[in-house]
Amino acid sequence: MEVALLADRMAKIPFAGIRRVFEKAARLEADGIRVIHFEIGRPDFDTPEHIKEAASKALAGGMVHYTPNNGIPSLRDALAASIQTYKGIEYDPDTEIMVTAGAQESMFLTFQGCLNPGDEVLVPDPGYTQFSSGVQLVGARPVPLPLREDDNFIPDLDAAEDLITGRTRAIIVNSPQNPTGAVIDPEQMKAVCRFADAHGLTVFSDEAYDRIIFENSLFISPAAVPGMKDKTVVWGSLSKTYSMTGWRVGYLAGPAELIRAAVKVQQNVMLSVCSFAQAGAVAALRGPQDCVRTMVTEFDQRRRVILDGVARTPGISCPVIPKGAFYVFARADTPGINSWDLADYLLNQGHIAVVPGDPFGSRGKGFLRISYATSLAECREGMERFAVAMKKFDS
Repeated sequence: MEVALLADRMAKIPFAGIRRVFEKAARLEADGIRVIHFEIGRPDFDTPEHIKEAASKALAGGMVHYTPNNGIPSLRDALAASIQTYKGIEYDPDTEIMVTAGAQESMFLTFQGCLNPGDEVLVPDPGYTQFSSGVQLVGARPVPLPLREDDNFIPDLDAAEDLITGRTRAIIVNSPQNPTGAVIDPEQMKAVCRFADAHGLTVFSDEAYDRIIFENSLFISPAAVPGMKDKTVVWGSLSKTYSMTGWRVGYLAGPAELIRAAVKVQQNVMLSVCSFAQAGAVAALRGPQDCVRTMVTEFDQRRRVILDGVARTPGISCPVIPKGAFYVFARADTPGINSWDLADYLLNQGHIAVVPGDPFGSRGKGFLRISYATSLAECREGMERFAVAMKKFDS
């Protein structure tokens, strides 16, 4: 008898589109070809020295064992203080915050703790690819929620009204957004919260890019909207803010009931986050913040280089000027070639790795995501290559 090795749900989970591009680029590099990496959402900066020193000191001092499932107390205290400072929300570090392996695990723990099979979640379209796959992994159903390209990629709440069913449980918001770089302003966020409250929905808020903001834009967490704290779950990360992607330290903030459930899931997943990495995270949050301001300033310079390059490149345009994160979501006006094939062409001919918009949802078709989480020099060179490669489509 043939053995059924895989669960049925795995047939619905696509291989991450970003990784597909990355692996194609890696094969070219293995052949000696130099590729400009515009596909990876990973800051190229080194982790600031004081953070590494704190982790190294903890490691040398024997901090090598399991920690509490919800994270070391000093880190939860530091997270609570940071959230109060930058978001104006007060959380109890003992009951309303837990340490996770990045915002990605925060999302997983939330879905495991909150969703039942058959539940529905409104998911941004275009939006981060793992929103949909994460919902599917727990047997729930992602329902694409259109983002309005004509209005700063905000959720289309008129369209959302028609998506509500008796199984709709939550809505995901992401600001600053991946892949668009859009920042939902305070009035827009209040409108999203009113919609969620009117329909009895929990708001899942991905805030991984919360401090990477440009042009004096205002970040607001839905949990900061009056009356919404107990109806919102926040997914946070130190990865982007402090260039700590490989450290895998993030947090989950929300109602104590959810945190208790998430801790139970954590006990069955990875027990606890790396001990000495948590010590480094305390130093990141408690230490000098000049490093964050320096990185954001550099990102802004890169953003301007990419936007200028897009404006000078035939066949692409940027419908919404990104004011957060480190992505430009460029529309490709290239008749006869879809965004997957265009991305392949740019990689093979221009040796530029970009991500087609398709993996981010049906409304990502016809777009390219350009990440400027690489050096200023490479941003300049990459956009020069881009312009040369795209001359083929200049009518």
